[in-house]
Amino acid sequence: MHKKTAVIKFIFHVRILHKKLDKGDFFRSMASMVRWSLRRAASYILTFVSFGICFGGEPLRPTAQMPTETLYMMRCLSGLHYNRRPISTLSRDEILDAYLQDLDPQKLFFLQSDIDGIHSRYNLTLDIFLNSGSVKPAFVIYETFRARANEWMDYVESLLQNVPHFSEAEFYEPDRKNASWPTSTDELADLWRRRLRFEMLNEILQLASEENLRDEESADLVPEKVADGSSVTVDEGRLHSAQEALRKRFYHFRNSVNDVEPSLVQELFLNSVAGLYDPQSSFMSASTWEDFQSCALTNSLMGIGAVLQDDDGYCKIVEIYPGSPAARSGQLHIGDRILSVQQENEKAIDIMGMRLNRAVKLIRGPKGSVVTLCVQPAAGDPSDRKIVVLTRDEVQLTSQRARARIYDIPNGAGETIFLGYLKLPAFYGGKRDSGEGGSYDDVAALLHKLSDENVVGLVVDLRGNTGGLLDEAIGIAGLFLGGGPVVQVRDGEGNVQVFADPNPEILYRGPLVILTSKQSASASEILAGALQDHRRAVVVGDQSTYGKGSVQAILPISQAFPYWKSEPQLGAARITIQKWYRPRGESIQRKGVLADIALPSFNDSLPFGEGDNDHALAWDAVSIAPWNGWQSENSGLAYISDDIISVLRERSERRMDMPERKLLEERTKRFGAKMLQKKFSLGMEDRRRQRDEDRMYRKQLELCMKQLAESDYPFRDVHFDDSTAECELTQTSFENTSDDGLPEFDVPLREALHVLRDWISLR
Repeated sequence: MHKKTAVIKFIFHVRILHKKLDKGDFFRSMASMVRWSLRRAASYILTFVSFGICFGGEPLRPTAQMPTETLYMMRCLSGLHYNRRPISTLSRDEILDAYLQDLDPQKLFFLQSDIDGIHSRYNLTLDIFLNSGSVKPAFVIYETFRARANEWMDYVESLLQNVPHFSEAEFYEPDRKNASWPTSTDELADLWRRRLRFEMLNEILQLASEENLRDEESADLVPEKVADGSSVTVDEGRLHSAQEALRKRFYHFRNSVNDVEPSLVQELFLNSVAGLYDPQSSFMSASTWEDFQSCALTNSLMGIGAVLQDDDGYCKIVEIYPGSPAARSGQLHIGDRILSVQQENEKAIDIMGMRLNRAVKLIRGPKGSVVTLCVQPAAGDPSDRKIVVLTRDEVQLTSQRARARIYDIPNGAGETIFLGYLKLPAFYGGKRDSGEGGSYDDVAALLHKLSDENVVGLVVDLRGNTGGLLDEAIGIAGLFLGGGPVVQVRDGEGNVQVFADPNPEILYRGPLVILTSKQSASASEILAGALQDHRRAVVVGDQSTYGKGSVQAILPISQAFPYWKSEPQLGAARITIQKWYRPRGESIQRKGVLADIALPSFNDSLPFGEGDNDHALAWDAVSIAPWNGWQSENSGLAYISDDIISVLRERSERRMDMPERKLLEERTKRFGAKMLQKKFSLGMEDRRRQRDEDRMYRKQLELCMKQLAESDYPFRDVHFDDSTAECELTQTSFENTSDDGLPEFDVPLREALHVLRDWISLR
């Protein structure tokens, strides 16, 4: 809102209320509107006296070390980044748009007139500020954002005084990232009115669910007693609880906007600039750099093992570490939102609207302590909630060990064949103090054991493996190749280096299937791409892997300025300096590794691949790596041809009629439809009906999954300890839940075993 007199603002809001609310709402709103307008009038008078007093403090200002950090970051981007693109070539309008989008991603605070004013002020001078190391424009713009946020939070507070009317004819689109900026205060006020009703409807429906009210219509008529002895209907009680929850939520948001360190403004602005180069480059303030060093030094952290990201005030899960408490629970998944955090013997704290770093501190905690999370699942109705109780543990970032098993599979001719399965969660290094080897040593040991058990085929599962140590990936590739190029690396000057398998020893020569997902990234893509290029494996799984084909270097700024005093500390620059390429020359960037046989997947509906990021580096190719082995194949290895892949793909398509494949396809389509849903009804009955349909479908799915699990193939676990290598056949899965939290029947793994069996039969 622009700064007008209190009288004009009062008339404006009366007009909005009269236009948007029913008569009952209108008269109930008048008193709160008068109070709100008087408060705003007082704040504007104070604003003329002293800019910043209405925020409870002085305006934020750049600190002494920021020019040094900013200049260093600009030099790194211009001179060291893979693209070698000078800062001067960036569009000033593009930088401003990126920063404004980061400040107000859902376009709920700035008006188009604000955006135009900011552009007209800085679109001729922004590069001059940056080249001199000044981030002053970022602070001026942030103060404008803070002013708008406080004004609209006052408006939200006034709306929360009223009883909302949930109209079946109205809708709200919660994802406004691609929407246009509102052009008037009327338009923005209407957006806030509908957003508030959307949020309140979610809270009321969830409260009803927690109370297990099966018959909403009849229950609504039952009066309850409250503390003061007056009677109130169940719906009124839920409404009051929902209003209080939203007050707390927006109170957290207001605090997160007002109580902010100058370093956060600088970090946000410089990351907006770095994001125009590629999504992997970034600036780390001194505090962020300190946290990063702490995790890197110990290679671990205490918590639940999930990577979190701010998503319009929501704390969203974007990655889960294998073997972590979050992964072991099977209840948390990528895209889920954490709404509240509860410590042992304490009340739950609503973290919606809270700044991410503060929410993370609440979620982390001492090893062995218990934390209870209220989670909104990625799919389903926005009112859905689930409670997840986790015991915090030390999350070793690269030490979740490989494991293996042997499946007993009928071959269709009345016989049983033994197929190996090797799960590799990460490419980790060894721990010398405990005598444990790295991923290469573990995989080699397990391959020896599988060979002793006479397996005739092998599935290597890289699903969810987000990477790790390059040397480990190259070494593991060599266990199946026996020499030859594994990956190529090109720097910004065009120099290409080939990394080949240094060990000619081959531990497995038979048919090989690589099982991948969209979460398979970096080193996983290097291994899968190398084995696919060498024609040693069939890749089965999601349509493609993540597509991260770039290499970053972290450059501490203090190392470039050794004369800098110990205080204040300096941050660090994270710059993309190289790109990965497959042995035959194709980039991994954006496209990832395409599956030879693609299966329906929930992940195809989630926009979290590298190619889904703005300004991701382009896909390209280099020359095929030189190697004599391309033409003279080792006759002792099982190679795959295009003709055989075509046959395997055709046979896989025939199995689409099998119950588990039909169920997977149906679940995937339904999940995708939920993820693509943009508009949500603001009608109570519409949302109740949709929620009940979702829950009925889920109950039917649970029953089907349990029935399918009974027909799973038996297997024996293979252990590192020789004394326990012989195990009884069992049907207990490594993973006990699926991507949407249902009892697991691993359809992709089952199909990978079928593909492997088909390949063996063709040989």
